[in-house]
Amino acid sequence: MLDPLLIQRIRAIFLHREPRVTVGVAADLLGWSFAEMKAAIRNGDIEVVETSGGTKIERCELAAYAMQRWPLTSIEEALERDAALVLPAALRTRTLTVRLPRYQIGALQVLADEGREPVETMLMRMFEELTDLHHERLARVIPGLAEAMAWPGGIGCQTE
Repeated sequence: MLDPLLIQRIRAIFLHREPRVTVGVAADLLGWSFAEMKAAIRNGDIEVVETSGGTKIERCELAAYAMQRWPLTSIEEALERDAALVLPAALRTRTLTVRLPRYQIGALQVLADEGREPVETMLMRMFEELTDLHHERLARVIPGLAEAMAWPGGIGCQTE
């Protein structure tokens, strides 16, 4: 079960109607202090845009950072039924059961523990790297692959 505050943050990021938010709102949505957000901007981790209303952060930038910070399964769980409205179909998760030799299961657990991430998250990252490596060939046979891999770039990034 996800923390209610995390659910609120995820829903606010992915279901936000405006294309941009202020730096302060973005910090709140990611659970950072204003100083942490300014440091992330200064380090180039978060990009800002200058608008007539001041310095803002685009919704797609927040979504991209959220996708790095929180597991896709947590994001999907927090969005509940709204996930179908927000996430590309090919990015939506479903359960896959596999049988592996015990040593491979042990290796997955050790490597995930060392990376301080769940096995599921580590496997998603590994498959993302593998898919990226074979992207051209796979995109021809897997519907929605290009959209899923490019996401969240298409959820409201704009230029002025």
